[in-house]
Amino acid sequence: MMADNNAKSTNNTNQDTDIDAKTGMADGEAPSAVIGHLGLIKAMSVIMAVLIVAALVTIIVTIYSRMTASNAVKEAVEIELVVPADTRIISASDAEKGDMLLVLENAKGQMVWRVNGTGQVTQKMSILSD
Repeated sequence: MMADNNAKSTNNTNQDTDIDAKTGMADGEAPSAVIGHLGLIKAMSVIMAVLIVAALVTIIVTIYSRMTASNAVKEAVEIELVVPADTRIISASDAEKGDMLLVLENAKGQMVWRVNGTGQVTQKMSILSD
């Protein structure tokens, strides 16, 4: 009878081993966290892969658009600015939002003009000498 019991227990152990390989449980233990959440882990992996591909596509499109935009030739706009006859331009410099500051000088003193991108004088300041 002892040999009979040993044979049965060996068969049970083999069956337990098969169950362990399929479920990840050992002798009635709960499955591990990895096995229990395997579907969630797979779904998260697929989502991460899609996000990585989307980020790479965005980076490539951005780089391509910036490279092609820099090669585009911008047309020069010709603007005529009329200043008084006895006035000369001392200096010109860039200002905010594409504006330009001009320092002008005549017999009365100096003037500072703010000119926008379309050539309109938006602000005039006069510095008069005594």
